Amino acid sequence: MIASKQTVSAYSVHLLDGDVVGMRLTRAQAEGYECLTCKTQCGQGSEAFRPVGNIPNVSRVFRCVACLDGVR
Repeated sequence: MIASKQTVSAYSVHLLDGDVVGMRLTRAQAEGYECLTCKTQCGQGSEAFRPVGNIPNVSRVFRCVACLDGVR
């Protein structure tokens, strides 16, 4: 399923801190299946996701714990 969602498009991402940023994301990132930063798929441990915002009419977006903690 993830392999079919690798088309890149431009999205307006509404971050939780109130900022709105334009980002070029894969469909998998935009739909919350991959980290916004490193494209890791959600898992456990350092691959666990935390929400960072949303794309209206698409989905919530996430970053993995490792990226949020500056490990990656």
